[in-house]
Amino acid sequence: MSVIFLNKEKGISSYQALREVQKALNFKKAGHAGTLDPIATGLLPIFFDRSTKFIQYFSSEIKGYNATFNLGVSSDTQDIEGKLTVHKNEKHPSRDELNNSVKKFIGKYEQMAPSFSAKKVDGTPMYKLARAGKPTPQRSATVEIYNIELTEFKYPYFSLSVMCSKGTYIRTLGVDIAKKIECNCIMKDLERTSIGPWNLDDSVKFPIIKNLDNQEKMQYVKRIEEILKDFPKVKIRSSEVKKFQNGSSIDAEINEKFKKHSVFFEEDFLGIGEFVEGRGLVPRTLYKV
Repeated sequence: MSVIFLNKEKGISSYQALREVQKALNFKKAGHAGTLDPIATGLLPIFFDRSTKFIQYFSSEIKGYNATFNLGVSSDTQDIEGKLTVHKNEKHPSRDELNNSVKKFIGKYEQMAPSFSAKKVDGTPMYKLARAGKPTPQRSATVEIYNIELTEFKYPYFSLSVMCSKGTYIRTLGVDIAKKIECNCIMKDLERTSIGPWNLDDSVKFPIIKNLDNQEKMQYVKRIEEILKDFPKVKIRSSEVKKFQNGSSIDAEINEKFKKHSVFFEEDFLGIGEFVEGRGLVPRTLYKV
């Protein structure tokens, strides 16, 4: 049992949240998948001990968010934590005008990363360059908005529900939506509601964990094989276990449509193996080594 979905609170970094949970659950090692800024709340997967090796396999291609924006204001960080500029004479858009702009962003689009972002320039995160007053190069990436809804609008605030690809900056999405109708905005609140098949119903808040005894805490910790359930499962024989754990490929009946598989002996998870033509099932990441 080695993964927990934390519902992170506002005002602390993902690293701070990780350390609090790690200490409360008494694990020696911890790592998280998908950073949330201090301004953000919501789903933060935290992996413990041997399971940290499997963060790379965690399905995080599709993410869900709820976000609230403030029109008539701009910021150097695109959110409420930056240097704010109020645009007093800016127009007040109608709900229909705003909604029409929102709908134009369904599908793929080229998104410019904000200067205050974790994208790196020669190994240095852009936000560190921006904070030091140094120029930051423009970096863009193709992102995809699978679904987006304008859920609330009462000027100057509007709220969005978004399903998007990994790497999408929600604050930038809001700013881009406002720009389409010649407005400015900043992100006021952000909540991550889902990552792949996991959502807030699978999560727990830290104050709940903190006030439980050790046995009660563990009810919120999931097994790594449950987290990797999207990988097809293959079972190997007892005579093959040592061979697999020593890094040797083995013959196994597998679904060749899928490259990577979760490998088990009976009900014990051994790790991730990959089918390589001509070699069979090759160990890639081992759980017990």
